[in-house]
Amino acid sequence: MNVKEIGLSWIVVKDLQSAIDYYTQVVGLQLVELHKEYGWAELVGYEGGSRLGLAQENPQEAVKAGQNAIMTFTVEDLETTKAAMVKKGAQCEGSILEVPGHVKMQTVVDQDGNRFQLCQLLH
Repeated sequence: MNVKEIGLSWIVVKDLQSAIDYYTQVVGLQLVELHKEYGWAELVGYEGGSRLGLAQENPQEAVKAGQNAIMTFTVEDLETTKAAMVKKGAQCEGSILEVPGHVKMQTVVDQDGNRFQLCQLLH
């Protein structure tokens, strides 16, 4: 497995629109993607750089608003990478989630309980 990049960090928020307003109006980021149907937004600085993802709090996710940021590691083939990591002892949380035409994701929990995601971009 080779990680292609650290794609973004994301946080869970209680109210997506309120968080978008805060990070654009107070922090000074710009909104570059909004997928209300998935409870997801991405913001970036005005000179680019890494993105900040905002995820609407969801009862299906163990991470709640205010708990931590999630790093994402972009990989070429999510299923192959997941299988290789599980074989080496990685603990996955839930199953692979897919946003059709955009991304496939798998949450992994490290030995200290920190969560990160493996992501395969689909576009």
